[in-house]
Amino acid sequence: MVIPREDNMVRLYVQIASSTDPDFSPRKTATVEEVQATAKKILQPYSLEWERVEWYSFYPIGQGISEKYTLDERVFMGGDACHTHSPKAGQGMNTAFHDALNLAWKLHVVESGFADRSILSTYESERKDIAETLLNFDAKYAALFSKRRPSACEVGSANHTAAAVGEEEDEFVKTFKSSCEFTSGYGVAYKPNVFNWDKTHPAQSPLFNIPGVKLTPGRAFTPSTVTRLADANSVHLEQEVPANGAFRIFIFAGKQAKTRKAIADLAANLEKERSFLSAYRRSDIADVSFFERHQPHSKLFTLCLVYAASKNEVDLEAVPKILRDYHHHIYADNIPDLRVPNAKFAAHEKLGFDPEKGGVVVTRPDSHVACLVQLTEGSGTVGALNAYFNAFATKRLGHDQQQSRL
Repeated sequence: MVIPREDNMVRLYVQIASSTDPDFSPRKTATVEEVQATAKKILQPYSLEWERVEWYSFYPIGQGISEKYTLDERVFMGGDACHTHSPKAGQGMNTAFHDALNLAWKLHVVESGFADRSILSTYESERKDIAETLLNFDAKYAALFSKRRPSACEVGSANHTAAAVGEEEDEFVKTFKSSCEFTSGYGVAYKPNVFNWDKTHPAQSPLFNIPGVKLTPGRAFTPSTVTRLADANSVHLEQEVPANGAFRIFIFAGKQAKTRKAIADLAANLEKERSFLSAYRRSDIADVSFFERHQPHSKLFTLCLVYAASKNEVDLEAVPKILRDYHHHIYADNIPDLRVPNAKFAAHEKLGFDPEKGGVVVTRPDSHVACLVQLTEGSGTVGALNAYFNAFATKRLGHDQQQSRL
């Protein structure tokens, strides 16, 4: 078989030694010619020739992790400066991106005067824990790569387990399948801390957590598709706010007729002087354009309002003005989802929200869930949100410590 010449550069990973070889040595090296010969053998009965080699290196697989990611919260490291591992599953760059995003938004909230500098310690505690998880996965994955390679048939049938026909599934395939969530990034789960609410968090209120909701603080926000009322486009809710350093407040408003009073009370309490939104309002708010999409009130928060209704059923005039200012972030939950085929309001029901009651989800600027708060009439919902942000904010939020319990 002759492949027509293309002016492209191709990178090949070629395994030259296996841990099952009788003479295996992790220090084995190889010349360019030896690597080429191995690649040709692997590709038989097809042939492979090189016009020239632009770059070549030899990489013995090894794992390592830095003892610290920061020096006095003044010098920070991320990515390959912190952890080394095999070049498998694309995890080097993937993990480095997560390191950078995690650090960037935390520097932003400190430099903007929103959060106390002590929160920077969570960069190391969150990302080092993920790196250790990565190294554990990588050690197992690399060991499997160094053993017998699975056949194309074994890899291709990853969605059809051998167990269905009474056979034991290949270990490589099992590891690949079980790690898909982690390698895609959606499996990254941060443990409880000042940003990820749990029962030990400084903010306490009976309104934290919503029975039946399938979101966990510290994990990524679940993708959902809704209709943006400003232009009737179908959009992915989790992608609607860019990575601009703002916390996202997703208000699942349920059925408008049922939650009208709760939404009105939430809006009225957001307007109060010591609410989290008012306390950190933009200094240039008087000059903000009507067309500001994401941050009409504050550089630190974006509010999104999702109604359980068709796009023509939402009464926008009944939406309080402070929420209507986010006109690009008002949505109708009317897009079917195959994962919840019987749901009338797929985004609400897939996430576990009762369309009769709704609820509020706060996500961090990196889209990981921060906390869940019940939507109720009165000041309790905003009180709980004030209490959450009060745990790390530089200004005192809310009227008093009891506000979050109302």
